[in-house]
This record gives sequence, C-alpha cells and structure tokens, in this order.
Amino acid sequence: MPIQYLMRMMNNQLNVIPSNKLEDEFSKAALVSRLGSLSGKRVVFRTDFSKESLPLQPLSTEASRYSNYHPQSFSITPCDRVVASIDSSCALIGETEEGAIYAGRVATVISSRGSIQKYMRAGPIIFYLDPTTVQANLGSYSQRRVLNLVVQDRSVAERFIRVQLERKAQIRASEMLRDAIIMVDGALKSSVLEQNNTTLKNLQDSCLENSNQLIGMSKASSLRMISNGAAILQVYPKSQVFLDITESVRALLPAFGSNKITVAKFSLNCPIFRVDFSRTNTEDEAQLFSDLKHNDIFFRGYPETLRLAHHLSVFDAATVSSVRGYLARQYGLIPIPSDDLRAAVLGKFV
Repeated sequence: MPIQYLMRMMNNQLNVIPSNKLEDEFSKAALVSRLGSLSGKRVVFRTDFSKESLPLQPLSTEASRYSNYHPQSFSITPCDRVVASIDSSCALIGETEEGAIYAGRVATVISSRGSIQKYMRAGPIIFYLDPTTVQANLGSYSQRRVLNLVVQDRSVAERFIRVQLERKAQIRASEMLRDAIIMVDGALKSSVLEQNNTTLKNLQDSCLENSNQLIGMSKASSLRMISNGAAILQVYPKSQVFLDITESVRALLPAFGSNKITVAKFSLNCPIFRVDFSRTNTEDEAQLFSDLKHNDIFFRGYPETLRLAHHLSVFDAATVSSVRGYLARQYGLIPIPSDDLRAAVLGKFV
C-alpha cells in the first residue's frame, strides 16, 4: 500500500487519514479512558513520557484551599559557616562484547558569607564495567539482580558510577570541614548501588563526627504529596519559609526512614524545592535554612554552589571525543563503525 494513501504532507504538517474499521473495532475494545472528566482542569503537559519526575509546580492557585496550613519562617539570626555542594555526571564512552566504558566527573563547590570561595573537580575518571568489575565493586553480598542491572542497563550503570563518585566526594568534604553544611543534589536516601564503605550511613556518621549538617535539595519529585506542599508555599505571601511534610510522606511510605522532608521557598516568585534534612543533624531546620541562605548565593531561588557543581561536572562533546581518542591509543582499541539506526530506519520529514 503506497504511503501516500496513509498520510499526506500539507504545509509541513502530518495529516492522518480518518480511521478505518479496524481502528473502530480497537477503540471499542480499549480501556475506558473517561476523558470527559478532564473538562476544564488545569494541566502541566509533560515533555517526557518515560520516568520524568513531577515538577514541584502547584496546579491550583486558590489560597483558600491551603488556609489551614501555616509554613514556618527561616531563623532571623543566621550564622557564618561554610557550604559545600557536590554533584556529578557520567557519560557512556563505548561498549565491548562483555561490558561498557563510562567516564565520570564529580565537582565540589564551596561558599561562605554569600561568596563562592573555591571548587574542586575530579575527572574524567574512566570506568570499564563488566560482570567481574561490578562484582568487585558491589561485593559478593549484592543481589544477582542488581549486578545484572548494572551490567545490562546503561542508565543503572551511569547511576551506579554517580553514586560512587558523589558519596566519596561527600564523605571527603565532611572529613575536611567542621561545622559546615554539606549539600547533596537530590533526596537523602540510601541506594542498593552503594558500596560497603561509601553508604549514606557512612556519610551521616562522618557529618555527626565532624559537627557538619547534611542537607539534600531536589528540583523535582515523583511524589504528588510533595507537589501539594509546594502549592501551599506558592500561594503563601512571604519568602524564606518552609513546610515540614515528613509525616505526610511517612503515612504513605512507612519505611521511608527518619530523615526530615520539607518544601521551601527561598525568594518571592521563585520555584519551590524539596529539602531533606539528615536525622543526624544537631541544629533545627529554621536555623539551617537561614545559614544556607546567608552563606550561599541564590540564583532564581536555587543555591549557586549546586548550580556551579552541576556545570563543572557535565561533559561536552569535545571531552568525550578526547577520552575515546585516549583509550584507542592507550589500549589499542579497534573502533567499529556504527550508524544511527533510528535515523536510518525512520528517516526525517524535515
């Protein structure tokens, strides 16, 4: 059947021919979608249909819905202290018959009294992950399913490398500093991809030993209740406020842990962020929020140290190309030409 019969291009738009009998029969057998109940609802259209986390963006602007909630304010007496933020990135470099090659990079940015003091960056650090190296890293105690996922799933392998790099950098920062704020990109939660000596518990113990306070900051969340908390702050007329939603999360997820979970607004007309506080912290959240705001720089309501750590750790195409060239020369690798199968099969309309 000629493709012109199925579709036609007019004014650079794809126009689909009306449904045939087969499509009608499929529609009758499909699940009931109840699209009529969507009428008039507010919606945030997603840009990804896979595992994108829900943005902390409220869907309702009616202040009356949240009148029973009373956010807490930051402390009015901030203290001078150091803030150290850590972030990392990972890039797939190549694949062999048994495994894959990745490059990782991690950065730590330090600020104090509203000024960036210095940064430290490690990488590119090259990893070759095959069943043997993954087993050696995770240890024999690890579940076989986890080992197979790291070897077979690229996204899990990249997460595995990032967890190792970030935990090591976080623990090292905690060992070097005292009475500081150690800030993690993301939620404070343990992972099955952690190594024995670089777990979240190791990090928390190090922070407690050196009188450091551990905070995790997230830009998005997969939990709707956290977005509901963000809605409360969005309509609240003040800035530098936060809302403790720990009990709401634990009611749904009893095994979540003993860390505190909050949502916070650092400036007016800025996004709302999820902020986790370690169970080992010795200071209350109001004081830590105040100290963080005083000692970091906030760009669009987000800590500059975390923003810089992100940009310092990401890879560009030139760095990836350099790593590939180094590996080819150093280890006599034999590059195998590869084509973009998606482009070759699907083609392009424009």
